[in-house]
Amino acid sequence: MRAVLLLLSCLLLLSGCSFQLPGTKVGGADRKECRDKTSIPEYIPALRWNGITYMSMGNSEDASFVRQGEKIGQIGYKLSEHACEDYVMQDGDATLLEIGTEVFEVKGYKQSYRLLAGGQLFQVSENKAAVTIGDLYDIAGRIKNVRFVSGNDGSPLKDFTPEAVAAFAEEYVKLKVVDRMALAKQTKNLAGGNYSLRVILKDGSSFGMSYWIKFGVLSPGAYATEELKQLVEEQRKLMYTS
Repeated sequence: MRAVLLLLSCLLLLSGCSFQLPGTKVGGADRKECRDKTSIPEYIPALRWNGITYMSMGNSEDASFVRQGEKIGQIGYKLSEHACEDYVMQDGDATLLEIGTEVFEVKGYKQSYRLLAGGQLFQVSENKAAVTIGDLYDIAGRIKNVRFVSGNDGSPLKDFTPEAVAAFAEEYVKLKVVDRMALAKQTKNLAGGNYSLRVILKDGSSFGMSYWIKFGVLSPGAYATEELKQLVEEQRKLMYTS
């Protein structure tokens, strides 16, 4: 269970992190059945495509907005119940989706950002070619709103002002994505409190993020500028003054 919690933390913080699932490690074996499979309590829903790892948005996102694009292939291997302990995810693999599950583009978005498979929306969590948040997330010019939400149940707390949303949208995509291992070392695995935020895009879709106060880190794995730190703090104070 500890491995699952660590991975969930990785997802929350570093959707662009260096990704290693339980039951995998660098330098692992080719696809094959294992005689003695290691017991893995729970896989996080994920898939790998064209060198990019994606995580399922799960039940946190209303997929009614999603417009299915062209079919780009299908899942070739399912890790759950099949992968050896030393197996490394390869292109076409999924943790939980069945073999043969069709994979589609999402209309209006780059393939490197979002995919559809098995009726689920998958969003990028690792793309080593991405230098900035704008490279990782195809959201430039798409942010409609940013709000504080409850860290317990995700319920809305306070929206940013329109001016703050515009400033946030402009600066967030410019931030450089930081290597997960380097970030963990620099921040002692982000010990300390954080604010939960939700970014709403113009098409109605959204995604969650966190801001770690002590270190000025915004997920997925980027250090906020001093301007962004001040902006978030000013907007947080509005929750208590209005």
